[in-house]
Amino acid sequence: MELIKKNIHMNKLKGKMVNQITLDDDMVVPDKFPDVSNKITEDGGIMVESVKVSPNKVNVIGKLNFKMMYKAVSSEDGIHRLDGSIPFDENINMDGIEEGDTINVDFDVDDLTISVINSRKISIKAIITVTVMAETLRDEEIAVDMESENAECIKDNLDITQIAIRKKDLLRIREEIDLGAGRMNINEVIWNTASLVGTQIKVMEGKINISGEIIIFVLYTAEEGPLQWVDANVPFNGIIEVPGCYEDMIPSIELKLSAADIEAKPDYDGEQRLLQLDGIINVDIKLYEEQHLSVLKDVYSREKELLPVTGTAEYENLLMKNVSKCRAGDKIKVNLDNSHIMQICSCHGDIRLDDISVAEDGLMAEGVIDVSVLYICSDDSNPLCCVRESIPFSHKIEVSNINENCVFKIRSMIEQLNCIMTGSDEMEVKAVLILDCIVFDKISREVIVDVEEHDYDMEKISQMPAIVGYVVQKDDTLWNIAKKFYTTVDSLKEINELKNGEPVPGEMILAVKKMA
Repeated sequence: MELIKKNIHMNKLKGKMVNQITLDDDMVVPDKFPDVSNKITEDGGIMVESVKVSPNKVNVIGKLNFKMMYKAVSSEDGIHRLDGSIPFDENINMDGIEEGDTINVDFDVDDLTISVINSRKISIKAIITVTVMAETLRDEEIAVDMESENAECIKDNLDITQIAIRKKDLLRIREEIDLGAGRMNINEVIWNTASLVGTQIKVMEGKINISGEIIIFVLYTAEEGPLQWVDANVPFNGIIEVPGCYEDMIPSIELKLSAADIEAKPDYDGEQRLLQLDGIINVDIKLYEEQHLSVLKDVYSREKELLPVTGTAEYENLLMKNVSKCRAGDKIKVNLDNSHIMQICSCHGDIRLDDISVAEDGLMAEGVIDVSVLYICSDDSNPLCCVRESIPFSHKIEVSNINENCVFKIRSMIEQLNCIMTGSDEMEVKAVLILDCIVFDKISREVIVDVEEHDYDMEKISQMPAIVGYVVQKDDTLWNIAKKFYTTVDSLKEINELKNGEPVPGEMILAVKKMA
């Protein structure tokens, strides 16, 4: 007798740790830049340089890249940008992790404040939340069949969703944007932002197609005249090679714009009228496949006494995968002394999911959109201003039969973000968010992992009658009756002419012993 077994691949979460890093540093303004009068706005992001895993510890090395736009003391010097970085080297203790585990590290810049100490020195303070998740791929071994001439087995259906492919990759974007008619030639790029929107993912045979748009905003000084700015939607389309994938796989893919460098370059006439975007999108790929298995539920033999050895198998089954939309918005009041808003230049936002909780028949997602609005005001001495606001949102994602043991992941993205003037000192921000959610039901059940063989007590069996009349009891099945009287299900059906399935409680049936 030989058991036929199958491995189920599962992605197990070994640990999750959330830490906060506080960075505090001063920076001297380089000699090539004019004196600082006042800050207009700031921005920053995290660049991870290395992630090293050792027993019970993760070491993350990276830096906070920051930039500040400021007005110079002298009106003739105009507006400038300072760039810098603050390195960090953080050790995060996580019990149970080891080399070979898959480590995902996410950073959120919760608070970045750049303040002017004096005309030649600035202070940078930041609070960064780092979330580390450790995962490992484990195999659950389950008996699905057996080979034996004189053994009987009964099977059960098992629906699972197993991870098939786990991969990380990069998608590089390189595009040129023409200023178009009506805009002046570029002298110097002062400020820029970039956001990833409208992404679509299609799993194909051996590859994944990723498309979408990168919305860019560029503020620049012209060769002559006032400040100029450009808003543009840059479409992209790229292919990631993923050997072994196919269309019916279930994707759980996270895209993150990790870099977006924008610089001016000359056109065919030699004039600075082109903007070149060099972007890098981090692609974190998980592909799942659904399997419908038939697994061993019980076994017995008319030759040997078989004792099933069971174990607890933990597996996941897809409960729900969908994309929902959430609307958010608010009015922002701007405090301006003796001036008013004249024009809005750009509106940029980042999503922070603060809490995801299991609610009745769904998931409740709560968070904020950190919005930064750059605008022109009527103050000639300080015409370019920036206002920041956090706009809260909450959204319920319908998930039938969800429970506290379910495993879920929500990825958020801004689909639309608009800001309009509603008064001389007021603006209204409206946003549409995309929440991409995948939920797995986490199930534990006993399965047969091995079978022990023992010789029968033939003296005891020989004392049993060869033919037995048996009154069917409640919850009896042909299987347990056959096992009890050392016969087969087919024999019971044939002798008792049971063509319509299981016998009825109270019914009398005959069982004929059939030992090998």
